[in-house]
Amino acid sequence: MEISLQQDNEKAVLELIRSGRLPHTIILEGGEKDERDSAALLLAAGAVCREANPPCLSCNPCRKVLDGIHPDVFRPEPSKNLKSGILSLKDLRDSYLSQMSVRPNEADCKVYLFSDADKLLREDSQNALLKTIEEPPQSLYFIFTVQSAKSLLLTVRSRAHVMTLHREDIRDEDTEATAAQLIDGIVSLYEYDLLHTLYTLSDKARLEETLCVFTEKLRQALSFYSGVMTDDPSVKKLTRKLDRRRVIALIEITNEAVNRLKTNVDIQLLTTWLSSQYRRITWQK
Repeated sequence: MEISLQQDNEKAVLELIRSGRLPHTIILEGGEKDERDSAALLLAAGAVCREANPPCLSCNPCRKVLDGIHPDVFRPEPSKNLKSGILSLKDLRDSYLSQMSVRPNEADCKVYLFSDADKLLREDSQNALLKTIEEPPQSLYFIFTVQSAKSLLLTVRSRAHVMTLHREDIRDEDTEATAAQLIDGIVSLYEYDLLHTLYTLSDKARLEETLCVFTEKLRQALSFYSGVMTDDPSVKKLTRKLDRRRVIALIEITNEAVNRLKTNVDIQLLTTWLSSQYRRITWQK
């Protein structure tokens, strides 16, 4: 499989790989399925590539990852005796968990790539992985691809680095500008600045698009705290004003707002509630 990623998504993945602090558990959310799969392969290649500037995508280990034949990159599949597309707990334990402590064959590490993990893994299987996720060996990496990280257990999400892939259909200049204005309002000393930006988003679709881009910027801020540099001035502004704990809280509240948008909610009431929640988070001690 060849890797095909939007330029900004590819840049974000490469920065994470080359930061020298590749997290042992990564959740890739957002974008289309092909985009998530490509990002997962790029991360896997980056983990096993031995060239100076990984992943080179041309060396033998990289090509094996792309061809799906690297002996240290595993892609757990649904159990054959289940038609639901689920990997049973028994098969997870017998075929994968039992082998995770075994030394790698060729690379310096082993990578487990759980594609569409929200469909593949039930709660019992996620819980079975939790102990290894909590205390991963230096030579072990997990990559989960999902439409939304919220579809995985909170205990898994809280121990993972979540990377949100941009969706090309919502990356227009107006939405970017409004998301940046939202950050200006959040870090401003004046509540009016935040209320004004939110109140201009009277259309459900536009509000959802803006909140999705805003969430992506929050995710970039989390990556920045982990050592991944950013060129986005609004993200830099956010990291100068807020710590990691507050940014995580903003992500959770924003996700809740997006979920409420899928119901018959009054937009004005929602934006008023959202403004109060953002203020509560940014002003709390």
